[in-house]
Amino acid sequence: MNYRFDWTPIWEQRDLILSGLWMTIAVSLVSLAISIVIGFVVGTGGASGSRSARLGAALFVDTMRNIPLLIHMYIWYMALAFLKLPAFACAVLGLSLYSGAYVAEVVRSGIGAVRRGQMQAALATGLTRLQAFRFIIYPQALRIIAPSLASLFSQLIKDSSLASVIAVAELTYEAGAIEGQTFRTFEVYITISVLYLILVTVASQLVMLVPGARNDASSARFADA
Repeated sequence: MNYRFDWTPIWEQRDLILSGLWMTIAVSLVSLAISIVIGFVVGTGGASGSRSARLGAALFVDTMRNIPLLIHMYIWYMALAFLKLPAFACAVLGLSLYSGAYVAEVVRSGIGAVRRGQMQAALATGLTRLQAFRFIIYPQALRIIAPSLASLFSQLIKDSSLASVIAVAELTYEAGAIEGQTFRTFEVYITISVLYLILVTVASQLVMLVPGARNDASSARFADA
């Protein structure tokens, strides 16, 4: 094999690569924000004492997780085409609902790991249930689930590449376009692999900045060992 790497065409198409990178970041950030909201709402319902709330949360989680992410995007983009949603919105909705279901399970587990006496003590001090969750339960649960959230958020960034199939001009989409023009397959996909690696690493490290998250993750690894 006498293949010779030539990075010149990639450099000449850097504007497209940067455009795709920013689109990937935008899709990931918006989807991340929505999935967090969905996850905390559904996860709280799954950990509540209400049987109907738990059933509703379980139904949502099972439905969203058992449908492939690609199908989620096709449903919004093609099956519900009469809504005339932009491709960006379809990608965000698919990613948010799919990832939100996984976040919900992590949140439910995190809340369940907080001692029940914490809620009772908070209510005894005069806090409402909502205030107790906000000031007492969520901060403790977040420290516990931060390592798991970091993994989920990293996966969300990688899953955003599927938005290319519905013509969202993100990193993978632009890479395909550049490869079709230049035929520099290795160079193009090595470049975007490095960019995805950087994005995922940065996202993971940002989540681990949650106070106590690193200690909890280290303790978990030590326990597993």
